Amino acid sequence: SAVVPVLAGALAVSLLLGLLAWLAEPYLPQGFKAFLRELASEDFDTRRMALKAWFDSWGAVSAWVFLCVQFLQVVVAPIPGQFAGLLGGFVFGFWRGLLLNVAGNTIGSLAAMLLTRFFGERVMRPFVPAPLQDKFDATIHRGGLGNFFMLFLLPGTPKDAICFMAGLTRLPIWKLMLANVLGRLPGLIVLTFTGAAADSDLFTVKLVFGAGLFLALLA
Repeated sequence: SAVVPVLAGALAVSLLLGLLAWLAEPYLPQGFKAFLRELASEDFDTRRMALKAWFDSWGAVSAWVFLCVQFLQVVVAPIPGQFAGLLGGFVFGFWRGLLLNVAGNTIGSLAAMLLTRFFGERVMRPFVPAPLQDKFDATIHRGGLGNFFMLFLLPGTPKDAICFMAGLTRLPIWKLMLANVLGRLPGLIVLTFTGAAADSDLFTVKLVFGAGLFLALLA
């Protein structure tokens, strides 16, 4: 099966990263070790407060650090995009968090499209498993820009992988990016608002999240 090499590669990379982390652990600053211990805590509040404190520690450049995180989660996908969206609202508030979420996703999506547009399918292979490519390839090519927009609008679709596949189409990049930004925007609004209001009005958070999910399913 084509899935087996992907799983084997993911396991090998995970083991290598684990070994490197174990070798580097004695040389890490004490402050960073404490931060990692907080992230490993089973308490969700402890983890998210540790992340907020980490971003705050960057001071004036914290927004640029977050932009890098968003860019990497699109192009390399080290962390789930939904979590990054929530984190943007939690750390920076709704309006600033939304701006950073949109900017980071836009830059990362553009980079993914341009990589495959200029260097071809071989660039996509490490990021997009073959079964996933086969599943969405026909949908994007057959439906054109409309299907591409819907894939970004609906929750649960592999949006970052779709950006790589979209670069292989003949559609103009500016049209692809317009569909990408407009399609992602409703989901980013809901995620950012949820993160920004997580410490205050939980009823409103549930209401907005539920309404966003309903509208997405309706679409």
